[in-house]
Amino acid sequence: MKHFTIAYKDDENNFCEICEYAEKSEEAIKNAINDIPLLKNNNNYIFRCTNESDLEWLCNTDSFNKKEWDRDSLTKEGKFLLKEIKSHIIHIFYWLKTSLKSSLHQ
Repeated sequence: MKHFTIAYKDDENNFCEICEYAEKSEEAIKNAINDIPLLKNNNNYIFRCTNESDLEWLCNTDSFNKKEWDRDSLTKEGKFLLKEIKSHIIHIFYWLKTSLKSSLHQ
């Protein structure tokens, strides 16, 4: 399980955060919506979902301190980073789609 922080605003435009554990960002967002009654009907209040587990791993990895890179390690690191970027882009599109749908139905 990964640690996510979901940021949202409340009815008075106050900045709030909730931490959730999940495998993927969309699962963490669904958990936050289930845990915060306000978000059930206002999931467009969510504006950020950050995965601290992967960020911490990335910062602490020794492989970024290597002076010499071999092709295999670069390919492996690159594929991992592309997979994470893809996951975040999918989350952004999901959030945009959900926000637009809720805006059009109001």
